Amino acid sequence: MNYSNAAILTDLDGTLFNSQGKVSANDRTAIQEFIDGGGLFGIASGREPHNARLHLPELPMNGPSIVLNGAAIYDFIGHRYLKTLLMDMEAGADVLHYCQQHDLPLDQQVYTTDGIYYASPLEIANPGFLRIHQPTRFLPMDELLQKQWIKLVFLEREPGALAPMRDYLKQKGYDRRLSLVEGTTDVVECGVYEELLPPRTNKGTAVSLLRELPVYEGRTLFAVGDYWNDMELLHATDVPCCPENAIKEVKEVCQHILPSHNDSPIAYLIREVIPTV
Repeated sequence: MNYSNAAILTDLDGTLFNSQGKVSANDRTAIQEFIDGGGLFGIASGREPHNARLHLPELPMNGPSIVLNGAAIYDFIGHRYLKTLLMDMEAGADVLHYCQQHDLPLDQQVYTTDGIYYASPLEIANPGFLRIHQPTRFLPMDELLQKQWIKLVFLEREPGALAPMRDYLKQKGYDRRLSLVEGTTDVVECGVYEELLPPRTNKGTAVSLLRELPVYEGRTLFAVGDYWNDMELLHATDVPCCPENAIKEVKEVCQHILPSHNDSPIAYLIREVIPTV
């Protein structure tokens, strides 16, 4: 099959990953078939590149990918960032300082151009959240300020712990200088977190950055997502798709509903949908 005019971008959790956090053998085989046929395969994820690669051992990704929820484009073949959007460090550092000064029960992560760092002590980090955000290490604020910041992540260790941070953001007007993305994860009991990103940044805005790359020129772009933070991505691509387990609002904007994340949706997209478009 000739896939030289097609490109795929897929979300990870709840989409490419099944309920065990794995990529099915069927999806892996189909992705290799797609690439061998000239297709471009990449991810569109909130994860940091090195963290994403840990969860995708040996999975071929020949297409430049969206990472950090749209704040960067990463080349997994060349192991390098192609484009990065840096956040407002003055605002970010002030928010971080506020959380630490008031001892808010939050896991506090700083994502930089060279990896993930904890600003809150590792010894009190939520074990499940820490486990899925490797590789990471603790850095004191004076050393963190020497890095280039891309995003911040705050995870509640107690219900309601994010509320003071959000109030402070609005009080200082930082909600106009940063993009806020709320999320949930099922690996911890509370599971609610907030991401702070460069302004007007999301997976959808990153699609325009991808389209500037010559390798994507003339290709039909298929996107697969399942949750709120995939909505902009799906609106920005040519053929929006989602797995059966996606939320209702995502299904309403998609042209194709694929099998659930436990039933190899990417293999179905490659073998059944793309040949008909």
